[in-house]
Amino acid sequence: MKKIAVIDCGTNTFNLLVVEATPSQWSVLFQNKVAVKLGEGGFDDAIIHPYRFARGLDALLVHKMAIDNLQCDEVFAFATSALREAQNGKQFIQRARELFGIDIELISGDREAELICDGVRASMDLGTEASLIMDIGGGSTEFVIADANQIFWKKSFLLGVSRLSDRIQPAERIEQGQLHFLESLLHSELAELKSALEKFPVKRLIGSSGSFDTLRAMHFRDAIANAQSALHMEIPLKGFHQIHHWLLSSSLSDRMKHPAIPSIRAEYMPLAAHLVFFVLQMQPFSKLIHSAYSLKEGAIRSIMDRVDWSTEPTLSESDVAG
Repeated sequence: MKKIAVIDCGTNTFNLLVVEATPSQWSVLFQNKVAVKLGEGGFDDAIIHPYRFARGLDALLVHKMAIDNLQCDEVFAFATSALREAQNGKQFIQRARELFGIDIELISGDREAELICDGVRASMDLGTEASLIMDIGGGSTEFVIADANQIFWKKSFLLGVSRLSDRIQPAERIEQGQLHFLESLLHSELAELKSALEKFPVKRLIGSSGSFDTLRAMHFRDAIANAQSALHMEIPLKGFHQIHHWLLSSSLSDRMKHPAIPSIRAEYMPLAAHLVFFVLQMQPFSKLIHSAYSLKEGAIRSIMDRVDWSTEPTLSESDVAG
């Protein structure tokens, strides 16, 4: 058995997942997330501002301490949209290596989508009928049309909620004019998704982790512990539309007080919900399903094929003798 750590260096949060793994299976040992808002204020100029740069390094220090305390055997880190797009993204990766000995792999949008799909597949059986998988990030949003065995289409769009927020600058309560601007933007930017759905019709929209964690928690607020324990769960479409309506009419203060909305997501949830609402209008979806797994868990699946299991410790004669 080995302890494997995965760090997902996202645009809004740096997430750590530590698992105990054998060649055939794994179980979660530890998880943590640190809010960084890495791309905030820097999307237009494609730069990570100094304060956010330092915040990202601080988050890596927090995760490195946990990794060392847990005595992890393998450490893998992945960088997504903010670091992928920023002019100083490679500088950040270099500093992470110098300070913490962490090698961050800068992955493409297509690779990010593939890992997200692998994560969702680890949380549920997709079967033989294609589904649309959606992962709303801070810098980008990934879409994958896939079944249990095949990816039919995938695409990463620069439509993450932090990036959209920087562009739209929503008020304390999102305004109608801002919603109209957002919808116009989505009509333009998601034309490829619409074409893909015409070619590969689907009935299920599967939301991967992130903002969908919050949508699920908001719907199951009276049974939040039970809701969080399942790796996937259907969010009734009627329930989603009620949440969407509330989020659009809520103030930031309202959302900050809501027990199911983490403070890091309170600012962005109206944008995330409306993005989901827009996608649901593209096709007559019959189900909206939340998956608790995403990129980190998908990475674990691929990492297990790359780990050198031959270095596993063996029992000595004294160990066997007791």
